[in-house]
Amino acid sequence: MMTLKIIEHKKNALMGRDEVKALYEHPGKPTPTREEILPSLESVLKMSGEHIIIERIFTTKGKGESLVKALVYEEKSKMPKHKLDVIEKRKAKRGAKTAGAEATAAKK
Repeated sequence: MMTLKIIEHKKNALMGRDEVKALYEHPGKPTPTREEILPSLESVLKMSGEHIIIERIFTTKGKGESLVKALVYEEKSKMPKHKLDVIEKRKAKRGAKTAGAEATAAKK
């Protein structure tokens, strides 16, 4: 069973966000994706996923747990444009990988 525990929760008033460090346990499974972690963060923080940016996921080799660093914004308008651009690039890249994998599977 995968669980999420908040380790540190700091308010950064200057940037208009909360900075969260959490421990995501996933025994016997590989490093989780941002999409797998986001629902757990949403439920623990009681915040919409549109306001959460998962900045980093650190996994120690051989352990079934990952340290997650996330930024939580009260308003979507306060989210920095460069961070939103990075998210869009990741989504586009993931979409291209998925389309490539489907095309390869269709050829077989």
